[in-house]
Amino acid sequence: MIARARLSETGLALLGAVVALWPLTTLLQGGSWLSLLVVLCAFVGLVGAGMRTTRAPAGAILLVQVVALLAVVALLNVHDHLDTTFASAIQDLVREADDTVRHSSVPAPVTPGLQMMLELIVPGLAIGIDFLAVTSRQPALAGVPMMVIYMLSTSNTGSALNPIFFIMLAAAWLTMLAHGSGLLVRGWSSVRARALTPTLHEDQLGLAGLASAARTLGIVTILLALIVPAVLPSSGPHYFANGLGRGGNGGGEGVVAFSTTVNLARDLRRTDGSPVLTFKTTDLAPPPLRVTAGGTYSDGEWHDFPKATGLVISPNGKPLPPPEGATKSDTSYVEHMQVSDNTMSAPSVPVPFPLESGDFGPTQWGYSPTTQQPYVTRAVKSYELDYLIPQRDAYKVGRADPQKFSDTLRLDPKSAARVRALATSLGGKDTFDQAVRIQDYLRSGEFTYSLKLAPTQTVDGKKLDPLSNFLVTKKGYCTQFATAMIMLARADGIPARMALGFLPGTPSANDTYTVVQSNAHAWPELYLRGMGWTRFEPTPGSHTGAPPTYTTQITNGGAAGHAPSQATSAPTSSSAAPSATPSRTASTAPQSSTGGRHTDWGGDLLVVLLVLVVGLLGALVVPLLARRHRESISARLREHRPVEAQWQVLQTRLGDLGIPPPEAESSPRATERYYRSRAALPPSGLEALHSAMQTLEQERYAAPGTAATSIDPQAREVLDGVRRQQSWTQRLGSTILPASGRAVLRRGVGRVIEWPARVLGIRRRRR
Repeated sequence: MIARARLSETGLALLGAVVALWPLTTLLQGGSWLSLLVVLCAFVGLVGAGMRTTRAPAGAILLVQVVALLAVVALLNVHDHLDTTFASAIQDLVREADDTVRHSSVPAPVTPGLQMMLELIVPGLAIGIDFLAVTSRQPALAGVPMMVIYMLSTSNTGSALNPIFFIMLAAAWLTMLAHGSGLLVRGWSSVRARALTPTLHEDQLGLAGLASAARTLGIVTILLALIVPAVLPSSGPHYFANGLGRGGNGGGEGVVAFSTTVNLARDLRRTDGSPVLTFKTTDLAPPPLRVTAGGTYSDGEWHDFPKATGLVISPNGKPLPPPEGATKSDTSYVEHMQVSDNTMSAPSVPVPFPLESGDFGPTQWGYSPTTQQPYVTRAVKSYELDYLIPQRDAYKVGRADPQKFSDTLRLDPKSAARVRALATSLGGKDTFDQAVRIQDYLRSGEFTYSLKLAPTQTVDGKKLDPLSNFLVTKKGYCTQFATAMIMLARADGIPARMALGFLPGTPSANDTYTVVQSNAHAWPELYLRGMGWTRFEPTPGSHTGAPPTYTTQITNGGAAGHAPSQATSAPTSSSAAPSATPSRTASTAPQSSTGGRHTDWGGDLLVVLLVLVVGLLGALVVPLLARRHRESISARLREHRPVEAQWQVLQTRLGDLGIPPPEAESSPRATERYYRSRAALPPSGLEALHSAMQTLEQERYAAPGTAATSIDPQAREVLDGVRRQQSWTQRLGSTILPASGRAVLRRGVGRVIEWPARVLGIRRRRR
């Protein structure tokens, strides 16, 4: 039976598939996807070997391999959607893969959708290799699917592949061909032939001559494949979908393009790390950099954003007039920004809003009178800006003219009833309070930030529109949060529009911020009397950091906003309920019954107890290791540098809460910038962080004995501020499985694993 499985040929087919997919490492980021593809290729090969032991027909073997692959891929990617949402979940992943392929530059990120497509395509071609080379014993034809896998890389990478990839692929194919052909020739006849010329005793079939000719042809073919392309004229390299989101001449160095069509199910989910620009600023907490604002929403998509027309030409350095409806308050102030290495294509240019003045060098530029967004006649690599920091006291109670702002008060008809009901439940004493309540509701623990959208739900027999689906599932990314706040504000009579641009990123050790394409972001701008078009941030702080400071200030003795209680946020109409449970939940709820099949309660209880014991051990061991680690830090430094000890302990505890320390050692000011950008802290937390940084700076640089000896109160305030912004699941995870404790545990396990090697090494040296 083992002979019928043809394990040697199966192994060579697997080797050929692995060598063929090796060049994909030049096309895609990371490496975890590679090991998974190798495992899947081995899996389908073993399935084929198992089927061959049963003497099944070739067609049946192929069918079982394909079905087995589809089942495993489904379990890996949509195991939680094996119901009526299966098709929509697959569709979302396919769209995500298409978006990654079209908009990501080489090396492209392996998103969940692209991962699923790779799991289907590469092992699927491995099935073809196995079927041709092993099941059908046609190793020469097996080179076709091997070349298809190889061409996925050669046709999409930004530069010529290293020749070693082709040489290894050719060697694997020739080895497969030689092995399969030898077996084939030996099976031609059971009668030994007598050669007409003298031959070696072990080569009475005369295979040596055939093998020699085959080797010669193979070597000549490989040499021609290496030499001929070198002398032929070559075109520019190709990319996924005409450039993977890049322009330029095909040389891999283009300018960044920015899509102004935002689809609720696909866009703004890039994980591309290509740089957009770098900047320095006097602002400790710089705002996002806007590229455009406006647009029209319909059928789950934003489109028709303003173009660079009707501009007001402005000279460098001249102050711009205040944005529409905005007035300067006594407490507002101006920050400065220097941008360098900008790769954005003209006429777009990323800038903070509202802009006070700009200097774009020799390039002519102007700004839109409706959005105050600047546009340039040609791309600029560096420029300088002054921008205004708005303040809460500029706000004037009152509502905007509905006729003047009719376009930015229009609701989406499909979700209008649900949106109006939710806006009414949130309430608010004036437009500013209503806006803050909406922002706080969307940033509350009820909503989850995720790049993977929940499948489309069905309520009362009808599929929900994209916005209603987000309000029901409460899971999405910045586009959904921004769209929801825009429509909720419009339902309250507040003009609102969409803004697109980039988050400011995180500062490096030299106080320079680097903005990359994965920082692409969407946020709402609401029109408030006295403040004009004002930025809000409904996307949770785990992705965006703290909301604008003017939305967290306490006024009139009360908080700026609050999330609605459960009792007030659930309207009676099921068609309009924003938190309505999908109807499919009722059909999947467990039903009580006295009959039915027997259940092994004893086995289930044993599994539950085992899980509880393991969880309890983890809940005790890992936190204790984290505490021991903090105590060792404090013991090492507290005698001579107490503030430094407390600061390192604070960094460790922030790391446990999901905010890792900066990658490089930097100044206290740069460290403060870093944590301001990563931690969604309330104003009291920001003040405590600033005070702690000042004390740390004094201990490091001031004369001994002149600085305070403790930052414990500030550390507690910072930690409490971070915890308040997190969901209960995040807080529980950081308590039970803190990152510092896990790191100590990993190091301990590593030492145990390395101990035998160290002992053997010592013994070898002694010998």
